[in-house]
Amino acid sequence: MPEYDEAILRGRRVLPQAPFPALHQALRIALYDACAARAFGARVIAAFGAQAPFVKLAAAEERTVATLTALCERYGVPRPFDPFPGETTLAPGWRANLERAIAGELASIQLYQELRAQVRARDVRRSFAALQAEAIDDHLPALQGALATALARERYHAAQGVPADQAYTRHGPLTNLLEQGISLLSGQHGAAGIAGPLLRAAKPGLLAGLLAGGAAAYYLRQRRNATHDHANTHPEEED
Repeated sequence: MPEYDEAILRGRRVLPQAPFPALHQALRIALYDACAARAFGARVIAAFGAQAPFVKLAAAEERTVATLTALCERYGVPRPFDPFPGETTLAPGWRANLERAIAGELASIQLYQELRAQVRARDVRRSFAALQAEAIDDHLPALQGALATALARERYHAAQGVPADQAYTRHGPLTNLLEQGISLLSGQHGAAGIAGPLLRAAKPGLLAGLLAGGAAAYYLRQRRNATHDHANTHPEEED
């Protein structure tokens, strides 16, 4: 069922000619926008798993919705219906959804700036400013960092002839961690030193196996040395 102010909510803009006070419109628009962000984050987690930074962002969006809901209740503004769980769709691929999330954060930052200019209530203005600052200082850098990692990972796979849509296949915790580290190092000239060309050509699964084998060999050497030292220290125990 359409909202009585559907055009205002969808347009994300306070209309001076509307038969509702600016504060009423601003709070409903902000909460509507927060519900959209929450639904998008939940859909990303459902599709791609509990990956950073969306898990942390999901908790932040819940807090944002709670903050704006409390303001609506304080000023007697009815909460808008949340249609987004049923209508939110994703772009194909992890990187594309990171890009959408960044665009959404930039739009929200601009929205809080515009809404803040439309209201006089100090507590509402402070809340809008705080939510805008959180988006600028926390959400946006986290998403931009994740996008940089995704681009490095795709470049690394492209160098091995692997399509971008297969760059995010999960192989196991150790291999995934190595793959992420190698992809970042391979994009930094000189960062990996003389091993750089070898790292770029290496398969993460192979390196993970080598590391696991090296750890096992180290453990066996330590056990052998400990046994040898014990025998030398207590020769009478051999009788």
